[in-house]
Amino acid sequence: MKNKLANDVLFFNFVDPIYDLSTWYEVFARCKQHNKDFKLTCIGQVDTKKLSLKYPFIYWAVFTADNFKKYTEQETAPKNFDNLFLCYNRKPHRHRKLLYEQMIKHKIIDKGIFTLGNEDPEQVKLIGADKTTLPTDDKKIHGELGIPNDTMTLGDINIWNSHFVTVVTETQHVPDVGFPFFSEKIWKPIIGMRPFLLLGDGGSIKYLKDNGFYTFNELFNITKNDLTIQDIISVIKKFDKDPAQLYASIQKQLIHNKKRFYEFADEQKRIFDL
Repeated sequence: MKNKLANDVLFFNFVDPIYDLSTWYEVFARCKQHNKDFKLTCIGQVDTKKLSLKYPFIYWAVFTADNFKKYTEQETAPKNFDNLFLCYNRKPHRHRKLLYEQMIKHKIIDKGIFTLGNEDPEQVKLIGADKTTLPTDDKKIHGELGIPNDTMTLGDINIWNSHFVTVVTETQHVPDVGFPFFSEKIWKPIIGMRPFLLLGDGGSIKYLKDNGFYTFNELFNITKNDLTIQDIISVIKKFDKDPAQLYASIQKQLIHNKKRFYEFADEQKRIFDL
């Protein structure tokens, strides 16, 4: 009965991506099929190849700006570069497992710190870390994956201050997506003042550049924006520069990025007058 159909629907998606197998796509398709007057308005982050996005909104930038532990520049300054990279992972998404497997295959995983959770305690990966250096301040284990779900700190600050580049494995790694998804993960190296290599959705680096952030692919002799697992493997495998000298050369960019993050979060808030 037409009088029981909703003509105008507001759909918001903030915390996680709408995955390819999500039933929402089918729901909206059926709504359009049964109601010629159906109108959908989307807010947040959705794949714009599948749904029209009226109001892009990066929820995790706002939440992180308001809730992340505050650090001074001195607190996040490197003490050493014993670890070339740091790559914290909890959920064993496919791209994260593939990255781990390739690091093992190419014998480079010992160049940094890598964690990867699993429902099977025997399968939890703690490379270059142990139960005293897990990515959290309070050492509490959340969920059933054996890795802390620490979204709002840099983890053990001594570990953070021992690495050069953060390898960010975003929640999703879809090369051809209309609008990229950003969680709190990308903001951690920006707040913690580290260069980063991003394994995320296609268009992520372009979006960051367009919104005033420095990115660091060129620092590692990569001219393209969107990275593959093999790109990251190649960077780590071939890296032969002095990290202290390289870090000093990008200090102004790192300072800019941290300042720009809080400006960007305020801009996101103003979208909805928050």
